[in-house]
Amino acid sequence: MIVREYVRCTECGTAHVLRIGLGGESVQAHQFACNSCAQEMGVRLELGVGWSYGPNTEKSEEDNDAPIVNLHPSFVFSKSKIGSADAFPSLDFGKRMIDGILAARTRAGLPATLELLSDGQPRRARITEEWDQLRAAWSLHRNGKDELARKRLEKFIPGAGYSDPPDTLADWVFQFAASLIQPRFEEHFEGLFQQLMIAKDKPDFDRFVRHFGDTMSVAHARRAFEVCKAYLGAFSEFSQVHHLVASGVEVGDDHTAASTNFDATRMFYGNAFEAFGDNVEFLTCLNNLIEGRPFDQLRNIALADYQRTDKAGRCRAISENAAMALVCVEFDNQVRNASHHGGMVFDRATGSIEYRSGKGGQADVQSMGYASYLARCSTLFAQILLLMRHEILVANEFKVRLPL
Repeated sequence: MIVREYVRCTECGTAHVLRIGLGGESVQAHQFACNSCAQEMGVRLELGVGWSYGPNTEKSEEDNDAPIVNLHPSFVFSKSKIGSADAFPSLDFGKRMIDGILAARTRAGLPATLELLSDGQPRRARITEEWDQLRAAWSLHRNGKDELARKRLEKFIPGAGYSDPPDTLADWVFQFAASLIQPRFEEHFEGLFQQLMIAKDKPDFDRFVRHFGDTMSVAHARRAFEVCKAYLGAFSEFSQVHHLVASGVEVGDDHTAASTNFDATRMFYGNAFEAFGDNVEFLTCLNNLIEGRPFDQLRNIALADYQRTDKAGRCRAISENAAMALVCVEFDNQVRNASHHGGMVFDRATGSIEYRSGKGGQADVQSMGYASYLARCSTLFAQILLLMRHEILVANEFKVRLPL
């Protein structure tokens, strides 16, 4: 469904016609550039409350001759349609999303059919509403308040629409993370699971599990929690590409994101890169076992030395393991440096990001669209969730400290 709102830029007085697609979350927020003065403008819709306006935005009288601004919480737009009155991204992307879902199911050995909800089956809770409850329970657990965390779970889960309701915090985090990145990344999860099954039969696996619980789990949990807070806290931006990425639909520089709150996302890639670069040691240890070595011995260096190496090269240790390499496809040190060190220059009017590649950002200027940046962030986020889910599996099965 698309609604029209008529607004005016409070800076220069230019009127705009907003064509806004309605999404599934209880709050959707959009920021965009004024068509005339390029100042940041914004609108927000809250379920049960209505529209609010700002920054630099006020409701105005109807003016259908004003420039059109298309906005949608769940899709990006083709560049050729971003200012058009006949832009319908749900139609443009709908078939591609279905094709991506069916292809993912086929690769996973499942029937190539869509699973539709029956009339009597409850619908799953909205992502952001569930995350508000899970974040609180997870935070309570991290603060040693497990009884309060359990009360959150027991109050929320019965109405959350789970077919197999989680009864522990670990299961809740595990299932929620799975639902966020299906179906595209489920085959990656299965591929990693097969590697885990090989590693568990190796002589040094028990020592690795104890080491993970005693030495790795606390830090890995903190990083995963912080990444989830950052991504889902800015979901109004990431939601423009999230379902496309999870369905296996490519988002490229021929697409543009209509909402451009870059301040909410500019640091995400760098921080997620750091988290993934540390937590990928879990896969490195499994790969050491698979290749017949102790878990803490790589081919040429010990694990302790590996942990001191530059994060940019961490995935090379598992590059020959096809299933593990698939979980490292989004890991770009140049984007990390630009994100982490203020090296990105964002043009809201064109929706493009410029940054310098090379050591110290001294090489050629690179450019990518904001939609592409969001999609790359979403992919990196999915990779972190894949790691986290396998860590939860191992810790839960072998009774060591959970990475929560």
